[in-house]
Amino acid sequence: MYHLELERVVEEIRSRGADRVLLQLPDGLRPLAFQMAKALRKSTGAHVFLSGDSCYGACDLAVNQARELSVGLVVHYGHSRMTADDDVPVLYVHAEVDLDAEALVEEAAPLLSRWQRIGLVTTVQHVHMVDEIREGLRGRGFTVYVGEGAERAPYPGQVLGCYYRNAQAVAGDVEAYLYVGGGEFHPKGLVLSTGKPVVVANPFNAAVSLMTEDDLMQLAKKRVAQIATVRDVERIGVLVSSKPGQRAAMVAEMLQSRFAEEGYEAVIIYLDEVRAEHLNNFVEAQAFVNTACPRVAVDGVSGVDRPILTVLEAEVVLGDRRWEDIWGDGYLG
Repeated sequence: MYHLELERVVEEIRSRGADRVLLQLPDGLRPLAFQMAKALRKSTGAHVFLSGDSCYGACDLAVNQARELSVGLVVHYGHSRMTADDDVPVLYVHAEVDLDAEALVEEAAPLLSRWQRIGLVTTVQHVHMVDEIREGLRGRGFTVYVGEGAERAPYPGQVLGCYYRNAQAVAGDVEAYLYVGGGEFHPKGLVLSTGKPVVVANPFNAAVSLMTEDDLMQLAKKRVAQIATVRDVERIGVLVSSKPGQRAAMVAEMLQSRFAEEGYEAVIIYLDEVRAEHLNNFVEAQAFVNTACPRVAVDGVSGVDRPILTVLEAEVVLGDRRWEDIWGDGYLG
């Protein structure tokens, strides 16, 4: 199903003369990890290590592991470049997945039929199919808008779980979006970031569904309730991630100062991954503010029974923003 581009990876290893390579795979590709490592080792003679930590996105590069292992190349699968790290060479492999564009459009068209102006978005696995899907939609009478590549999502129509600028760029022109990809994670963020309905076309199981802002109103109520709770606490842990693409120490220090101005006690907690076992022993903290990926707070952390706010929500607590200004367009930053 996935284009693993092993020949390109082999050529890159050889051209760099890398005798030590770190292979970083998202969960969906880890069942193939041993096969891939064996193939690369056999073709190049390189010592291939597998990264066993998280691989949530290009923000989550295993650069510290790479330095510790003294590798000559990190091969990062499933994402496109987000950050620059000059001293650790990284090869990005999208792991593209082909799909039947005509069949997908045919399934999605009935749900899209209530609108005429459609924004088209997808993940990096399918960006190579955007033109074909767009033509299929046009052939059925839709006017299709595709946002140009942006800083963190360089391909037209591409979105990330935390970054929807390509979609937001055409939000004023469209009535709804067609999202091509699996799961609810990205379309949920798309609705949160644009306030527009999203038709979800899953090429992996041929399922088509509709997600609207009404579907997320329970989430909105929960977020408002958490903001209200944090207004009444005294001690707040401000979380800073060590992940290269999520690290926001300056933002955390600014928030710490603002909380102090408003009479709160805020302490910065530096960690790699926001997990319950990492937070629960900080029993003095009555709430947390996450300066890393905003989806951590929005989607929740299982096992943590205290509020976790995003940076924008923390600014609502501080009186620097209004809730009405952050919900919808731009909610995820």
